[in-house]
Amino acid sequence: MSATDAREIDGTEMQTTSRWQRCLFVLVFAGLGIGLDQITKKMALKSLAGEGPIRVIGDYAVLQYAENRGGFLSLGATLPENVRFWLLTVFTGAILVGLAWLVLFKSNLTRGELVSFALLLTGGIGNLIDRIRFDGIVVDFMVLGIGSLRTGVFNVADVAIMAGIFLLFGLQFFPRPKPQGVTDESSAP
Repeated sequence: MSATDAREIDGTEMQTTSRWQRCLFVLVFAGLGIGLDQITKKMALKSLAGEGPIRVIGDYAVLQYAENRGGFLSLGATLPENVRFWLLTVFTGAILVGLAWLVLFKSNLTRGELVSFALLLTGGIGNLIDRIRFDGIVVDFMVLGIGSLRTGVFNVADVAIMAGIFLLFGLQFFPRPKPQGVTDESSAP
């Protein structure tokens, strides 16, 4: 296998794969994640809307229905409706199209990058579906915490987005070392 056939031998980067293989991976991964997100939101709408908080594991995990008109932690919820629409629906949709294009056409993505982008697409599409279905509202229903330290109310799509962000940052700040004997193609004469 030549250096052009694989990006890194240690498996950090994917073997050169076809666009269709990357697309199939992301479609299956995101499809399962979006399905889980939408099923849990449907359950929250049916079982939690209009009810008080349900403690699942003491105060550590609580199910609590919330309608989020903003972004992360309701950021932007008080913006005028037309601004929220353009920012949280149209702009987010454009970012997701750009991310899908990147996954489809950038052939040298590492496995970690591909998984992180798939997670970001999963969460972004899951919340975008809500915004389109529910007139700008995203259904949230989980709260975690210890004592007075609590998360905001979130959903499965938010977990996917945060996991994708943390993985992407981790890959940038803590890259895997190259195995001995592998040289960087850019430093070759």
